[in-house]
Amino acid sequence: MATTYDAFDTNYRVEYYGITVNKHWKDNISRWLYYSDSYHGGNEYREGRYLTKYYLESTEEYENRIKQTPLDNHCKSVIETYNSFLFRNPPKRTYGSIQNDPGLDAFFEDADYEGRTFDAFMRDVSTQSSIYGHVWVMVDKPNTQVATRAEELQQQIRPYLVMFTPENVVDWAYTRRPSGVYELSMIRIFEGGDDQYGYYREITPEFNTLYRRRGGITNDKAEEVMEQVVNQIGKVPCVPVYAQRSKEKGVGISDISDIADMQRSIYNELSELEQIVRISNHPSLVKTSDTQAAAGAGAIIDLPNDLDSNLKPYLLEPSGSGIDNILSSLDSKANAVNRMANLGGTRSTATRTMSGVALETEFQILNARLSEKADLLELAEEQIWRLWSMWQGKVWDGTIDYPDSFNIHDKANTIALLKQAKETKPENMELLKEIDHMLADALVKDDDRLAEIKEQQQDTPVMLDTMKQMVAQGEAQHPPMTNPADMIAHMRKMVEQGYTDAQIMELHPEISGFFNNQNGGNNDA
Repeated sequence: MATTYDAFDTNYRVEYYGITVNKHWKDNISRWLYYSDSYHGGNEYREGRYLTKYYLESTEEYENRIKQTPLDNHCKSVIETYNSFLFRNPPKRTYGSIQNDPGLDAFFEDADYEGRTFDAFMRDVSTQSSIYGHVWVMVDKPNTQVATRAEELQQQIRPYLVMFTPENVVDWAYTRRPSGVYELSMIRIFEGGDDQYGYYREITPEFNTLYRRRGGITNDKAEEVMEQVVNQIGKVPCVPVYAQRSKEKGVGISDISDIADMQRSIYNELSELEQIVRISNHPSLVKTSDTQAAAGAGAIIDLPNDLDSNLKPYLLEPSGSGIDNILSSLDSKANAVNRMANLGGTRSTATRTMSGVALETEFQILNARLSEKADLLELAEEQIWRLWSMWQGKVWDGTIDYPDSFNIHDKANTIALLKQAKETKPENMELLKEIDHMLADALVKDDDRLAEIKEQQQDTPVMLDTMKQMVAQGEAQHPPMTNPADMIAHMRKMVEQGYTDAQIMELHPEISGFFNNQNGGNNDA
């Protein structure tokens, strides 16, 4: 079994350089790498050797089996589904005193000096924090001396963002202030190395220092300062962004902590399934070395004349009865992944088997989970903007508002229920309006178009054609009026319900007869 550093030395070799690391980093680094491989899949997952090796299986056979086994990547599917809900509608932001800052627009268009917009950067932050449980975002500003603000803008000197995943942040510390609040007082970031030297950056409220340490197996590892600049804002400009909070500061809980283990189990069963299918379709021929035989249909087997009858060739072929058991197990584990992620209601196969109450409960649990994640992103973004403002010599007084509720429902089921409700033909016009509003919510995704449709619905109480059909079938309370007294009372009621003059005349053509009679029977009056 590989140790923590055995699994990590290949890429980072932190122990080789003698860099001090945090206890929680040591405890979690192997797991973090496992989560990363589980999300990315492909060659990274194959190189992780997460397939169980058979007893007496050769290295070559094991490598071939790894190449032939596909990965059903549930981890990636779950995280991308979460993000599709979280970022369906962008957060609402007000910027307060930095609203007119000349660097704000440029920052939004290129938040990390690598071409990513701020919204795209935050989406990546959400993805990576879901994988590892947390990531670190540093708000930095180029250390370039300029004489004027105009020169700063011309050279595009402004705050920018850098995201660090937990593998690189090898140490951190929090200090309790007199007010009782814990504040980040140090962070150590490994920046890479080679056979001779390793480089890491240590940031404190006073300085931002880049160190170089000589590598080697002895304890005599020389260290030198490569660069040191004064921290102009007097605060460690790094923010931890959590997927879920844990009891340890600087360590989060991954969204795929349990799902990754289930995915690995599915991965191993897919290998078993592939082996059974392969052996069943290609049985092994058992024969003596003197027997001449060829494989394939129509093959001829040439037996020696003196061959013992007990040694005649035969095919060794498994029954294949285990295939159904493996397929059943795979379905069961896929359903377990959906339960862990609270995504059973969003899968079509689950929707057909879950009751309406179970679906609604599932959606409520998922909504609560997404709301918690949105709150953590909102908190992190507020801290990012506070640091951004400090770099600009201002105080953050704006607001960030991520969605608190997510409209999660089964559209097909909702439409079916609304259809059944409308088929009951309720007499209450306001109820019919509400059904139409709910139907529009289920069908229309564009907010502007939805508002336009609802405004039109507000002006049109009921579809006239539907009402005429109900009158013809005797199912609506609009029988022909036979005397003026009934006419006045009924017309007053229809006006109160919102009917237009044209609709009243369409439903009650007999009204014109009353007026004609008042004019002496002159139909042209």
